[in-house]
Amino acid sequence: MTRFRPIAALALALAVAAPLGTALAASDDNRPDRRAAEAVTPGNARFDAPAAIAAVLGAGYTAVSELEWERGGWQVKANDAQGRRVELRVDATTGAVAPRGR
Repeated sequence: MTRFRPIAALALALAVAAPLGTALAASDDNRPDRRAAEAVTPGNARFDAPAAIAAVLGAGYTAVSELEWERGGWQVKANDAQGRRVELRVDATTGAVAPRGR
């Protein structure tokens, strides 16, 4: 006759569930958008600070006053063609210039 051993059953259940629990816990850190943003740093950006400023000036903006690295891109304050202060984002991978928040 086989005897039921609750400890053995618990050990088996934990052994089966352990890999699943690890995968679920790591899933938040493996989101593609988060990995991509963290992968690009000012040191390895295709468009470094001088290139980001050149991209902003090339897009028709003037008087760049601030440049800051934030979440995989450059945040820039400059003037538009009418002389208004604008906040821009320069993609560090492509060099695309866009108004911040879009």
